[in-house]
Amino acid sequence: MTIYQLMKQYKAKIWLSAMVSMIMLLTGFSAHASSYWQSWQTVGRAELSWVFWEIYDSELRTPDGTYSLDQQELALVIRYRRDIDEEDLQEATDKQWIHLGIPQSMRKQWLRELSIIWPDVKKGDRLIFVLNAQGAAFYQGSRLLGKVESEEMAKAFLGIWLSPKTAYPEMRRRLIG
Repeated sequence: MTIYQLMKQYKAKIWLSAMVSMIMLLTGFSAHASSYWQSWQTVGRAELSWVFWEIYDSELRTPDGTYSLDQQELALVIRYRRDIDEEDLQEATDKQWIHLGIPQSMRKQWLRELSIIWPDVKKGDRLIFVLNAQGAAFYQGSRLLGKVESEEMAKAFLGIWLSPKTAYPEMRRRLIG
């Protein structure tokens, strides 16, 4: 084996080692970023059911267990009690945004963004929406699904449950304590 081949092999090993270290660092950071909210206190819990069907349980968490309209850090945890495909999640979201008076142009843009982020959910899955100083993001369990770049979209999404104009005032009351 020539010196050139040895050096090439050595460089490849260093590069591979650096890449593995970087992946481990990023994976560790991602796991931390997706779970820090779990230490937050529960503000309230509610469930959504329709006739005989239980749809989901929801929980609102904040660092200190209290909620205010201008809340800067919170997590909305939704645990599904049935299988729901992504298209049905979008349709339900759109109906709620219509109820809240969100203009059609904004709804269409945001729903396109959500179509890239949201998966189909199975019974027992948890979708978590986390809002903090760095922005907002959706998680499925501890896996990051995608970030929400628009503060307005983040507020509109939370408004489905937390707005005084929500279609589910009793659920809002239970969530915000």
